Amino acid sequence: MPTLLRGGTLIDGTGRPPRPNAAILIENGRIAAVGDAAEIEAPPEADIIDVPGKTILPGLIDAHDHLHHTNRDLNERATRPLSLTMMQIADNLRVTLTAGITTVRDAAGLDLGFKLAVEQGLIPGPRLLISLTIISRTGGIEDPRTRSGVDLSWRNLPGLPSPVADGVEECRKRVREVLHAGADVVKCASTGGVSSQTLTATVQTLSRAELDTIVEEARYMEKRTMCHAHGGPGLQAAVDAGIDSIEHGICLSRTPDLLAQMAAQGTFLVPTLRVLHLHRLRGTPWAKQKADELYGDALATVRMAMEAGVRVAMGSDAGAFGHGHNAAELQHLVEAGMTPMEAIVAATRTASECLGLEADIGTLERGKYADLLVVDGDPLADVGLLDDQARLLLVMKGGTAHVNRQTAQPADRGARPGGA
Repeated sequence: MPTLLRGGTLIDGTGRPPRPNAAILIENGRIAAVGDAAEIEAPPEADIIDVPGKTILPGLIDAHDHLHHTNRDLNERATRPLSLTMMQIADNLRVTLTAGITTVRDAAGLDLGFKLAVEQGLIPGPRLLISLTIISRTGGIEDPRTRSGVDLSWRNLPGLPSPVADGVEECRKRVREVLHAGADVVKCASTGGVSSQTLTATVQTLSRAELDTIVEEARYMEKRTMCHAHGGPGLQAAVDAGIDSIEHGICLSRTPDLLAQMAAQGTFLVPTLRVLHLHRLRGTPWAKQKADELYGDALATVRMAMEAGVRVAMGSDAGAFGHGHNAAELQHLVEAGMTPMEAIVAATRTASECLGLEADIGTLERGKYADLLVVDGDPLADVGLLDDQARLLLVMKGGTAHVNRQTAQPADRGARPGGA
């Protein structure tokens, strides 16, 4: 059934100024018309939702999440039935969607079954792009074996390809395995990480030759690549190899020439500031120390990346500390120097471009999927509203409402176009 939203202020995701008293007509899951409320008439069979004083904007896109994370208690997870883990992951998907995140690029952990379950309507969840696992060397961030020889592979879902690859030919094989298993994007890690006990954030963990091979194999199958990299020669090698998006990139502020190279190549940056902040508050002792040392670098990186012309996409890395507050990342982007409008664009249009989905999502334009939010208040005055679920009055994905606190009325009983 067609739906007409009218009377709200429209932020369309392009960065253009807000449009007051706007209307959007939705038919068959897509946007049929966008314009002034006085100019768009509802078909006789349509439902009308009047939203004066509210803000309409695109559904948010998280370019870096880990939806398989349930909790950080290894003892509990070791004794939990696999079926319960599956149900908890399904709930993570639901919680994330109802928090206004209508698309997620899962940065490792989910298998193809969860994507298919969402697409087939078996469980509610955001649109998903999946990477399955993080290609890492022996001792890299995704190697499940500890220094004591304990294998923690059970932390991940069974059936996922092994993350460990050493040398060019193993990297080639691993890319082929993850793509055969259903990955939409290939993820690798070329440096250590904040939560790594044995690796610093700037130590290099994949060679340039290995990264070249990963990018080459992904492009054979017309797939994009994303690379966990914080700084140093490992990040430089990833950019030189043509990785499509750098995840985290905390220390890029120390290498402005590399930011200029990323801008020239069109390499995206997905900074994930919130998880770094939460490591400062709730991380392990070594993660707290690293996060405290690096948070200032991370804020400076976002500011310098914007100044250099690097396309910055919103990514929360939310799974590390729970789900449903992905939109809090926008507040950190503003802290780093973005305007609220720039932060919203990072979470809509730019994120859709990073995922290669800009033809269908990311902005509220005719022909695109009706992935949108209606918010009580003005997120340009307070971007924190987007992390307040009580203020999310409508969350729609593909024209279907997954949160709806608004009242619809049939078109033939509605007020005149543009009326309240």
